[in-house]
Amino acid sequence: MFEEIKSFPPLPVSIAAIQELCMMQDVNIRALTKVIESDPMLSANILRSVNSPLYGMSKEVSSVHQAVMLFGVSMIRGFAAANAIKKILPLDLSPYNITIEKLTETSALQLALLREWYSIVDKQRLPSLLSSVFLMELGKLVVSQKVIKSGEKGAFFREITAEKALSDIEKSYTGHESYEIASMMFEHWHFDPALVKTLRSIHNPIHGENGEILNVISYAINIHDVLTETSLNNAYRAIERFGLDRESFEKAVDVVQTNREKIRDNQ
Repeated sequence: MFEEIKSFPPLPVSIAAIQELCMMQDVNIRALTKVIESDPMLSANILRSVNSPLYGMSKEVSSVHQAVMLFGVSMIRGFAAANAIKKILPLDLSPYNITIEKLTETSALQLALLREWYSIVDKQRLPSLLSSVFLMELGKLVVSQKVIKSGEKGAFFREITAEKALSDIEKSYTGHESYEIASMMFEHWHFDPALVKTLRSIHNPIHGENGEILNVISYAINIHDVLTETSLNNAYRAIERFGLDRESFEKAVDVVQTNREKIRDNQ
């Protein structure tokens, strides 16, 4: 699989520049803003993303500089990278019976939940987590294309609807589950090694590291199950297994659910 990923084209120059700036110990916010603003479509997409009602902003974020200052370098880096990757890879997710819009919505909800949760638990840890969460589902784009090319889309879909573990299904068709594939993608594009390590460990977390937290998020919110009784019970079991803070997680779930209801009421 990694050999196939090596054939992926490079990311746009602006995205490579953003990644390089964000990996510096002291990020130059002015330089970062300038790079983002040099790409008008990227700027527009970032502003649209950060103004989602999911994030509960009291007023509209109207500039890239304001977005970076309010949401942080790591979160903006995730938005920018995800936007670029969706232009490079085919967006047919029919084997999963979802659209790219559904995948994007899932990622946004995962990010919103993580942001609320770890703003309470450990703000110092939040930047490294935000770097990973908005990108972790993108490996499904690669799984989907591999399944389509194999001619086994129907069989893949039937297994998903049989409610088997999604990671096991992905492995049986590609040799890897989608979070591992995401880690290979970002290793290929020379992203922060810590981000690559986190993505690789989501389904096999290392005690005390970020993979445990994203494992919980992936149970609570995923492409087929969003904050339901079943998905939350799975998340609570993971929280107990890893010794994480359940009370703060429940508070974060309440905030995200409230924001989702506001969105539905305004539609």
